[in-house]
Amino acid sequence: MENEIFTPLLEQFMTSPLVTWVKTFGPLAAGNGTNLDEYVALVDGVFLNQVMLQINPKLESQRVNKKVNNDASLRMHNLSILVRQIKFYYQETLQQLIMMSLPNVLIIGKNPFSEQGTEEVKKLLLLLLGCAVQCQKKEEFIERIQGLDFDTKAAVAAHIQETIIELSEERDGLHFLPHASSSAQSPCGSPGMKRTESRQHLSVELADAKAKIRRLRQELEEKTEQLLDCKQELEQMEIELKRLQQENMNLLSDARSARMYRDELDALREKAVRVDKLESEVSRYKERLHDIEFYKARVEELKEDNQVLLETKTMLE
Repeated sequence: MENEIFTPLLEQFMTSPLVTWVKTFGPLAAGNGTNLDEYVALVDGVFLNQVMLQINPKLESQRVNKKVNNDASLRMHNLSILVRQIKFYYQETLQQLIMMSLPNVLIIGKNPFSEQGTEEVKKLLLLLLGCAVQCQKKEEFIERIQGLDFDTKAAVAAHIQETIIELSEERDGLHFLPHASSSAQSPCGSPGMKRTESRQHLSVELADAKAKIRRLRQELEEKTEQLLDCKQELEQMEIELKRLQQENMNLLSDARSARMYRDELDALREKAVRVDKLESEVSRYKERLHDIEFYKARVEELKEDNQVLLETKTMLE
């Protein structure tokens, strides 16, 4: 329902010069994405962080959630990283103070389709534009702006002039005002503004904390899954170990049996050798027995011859 109410405002915002300009850094949505798809890609912060990385390639790598899936805490986490990087770039690289109120990531994170949400996104785009036209690659980015149609180019140029002049005037005014007077007259010094910025700062920290908790929860779930996998693997290894132990016991038993069979085989071999010897002796005994039979027959023959001789002798006498 909120998306339907927002549709006319969405159409108008997505055709604005600032959105047309930021699209020169690359497509917001893959394929034939609708304006809604492109706007979601814009407010999720992933694309805008990539734009900031093109503007300042020396940025320290920070973990941006690639898949927000309409999660307000993840969206605020991404946008908080972007706002910090923009603020750091203005202060440390460009030596400029951002006196305008920073984009409220809480509003964009929780109510991206509201009119307030589009206003905060517009602030983000203005600050990014100010970074782009003052960075080391400004000639390249300005050339891209020159390639836009006349009306869009003129509107972007007006935004650039407005942003740069505002930053310069407020920076110079802050520089030349006495310290006490500055503290008294600066809008940032008012209690209401301080409370607003304090709440915004706490909201950013809360979003960061929620994102960290979510990441830690995801890491815990991943570690839990890894632990379960390790337990299953350990159980499989224990089963395999038991199988190997049983197999080892079987092999030991087979080895003992093999030793017994080897001892029996050695004994049988010794018996076989003895049998061979006995067979040789039997063969010799058989040969001797044959000789004995021969001599026995010869003795009988000699006895007969002797008897004949005795009878012959008797007859001769």
